[in-house]
Amino acid sequence: MANVLIIDDDEELCMELKEILEDEGYKAWVALDGRAGKELMEHNAYAVVILDLKLPELNGYEVLKTAKQAASGPKIIVLSGRPLGDTPLNEPRDRHAEEDKILTLADAVMNKPVPIPLLLDKIKSYTC
Repeated sequence: MANVLIIDDDEELCMELKEILEDEGYKAWVALDGRAGKELMEHNAYAVVILDLKLPELNGYEVLKTAKQAASGPKIIVLSGRPLGDTPLNEPRDRHAEEDKILTLADAVMNKPVPIPLLLDKIKSYTC
């Protein structure tokens, strides 16, 4: 089955997703910060990367850029605590630009809490 990397600083969520993915037959790895996730992608090939945006060490946008440059070309599912592209108008312009770039680079964006059946369907669509 396919290799899936979960990059999120919520350890409980990561362990839950890892267990669910392994029960579904996937090989799952976990990184609890952006730097660890980037290092794993530099040394391993993943079919899918599940990526939180707010990460310690290296933010999700930087990890996303690295993932899109990876030779294995993983599909990226971004998890967000709030809807992207829904930034209030009074927010700084660079925040709008960064969100636009994320929406362009990501293969899918899902809001937390993510419905597990929906996430599994998306992963399956990328790995079949």
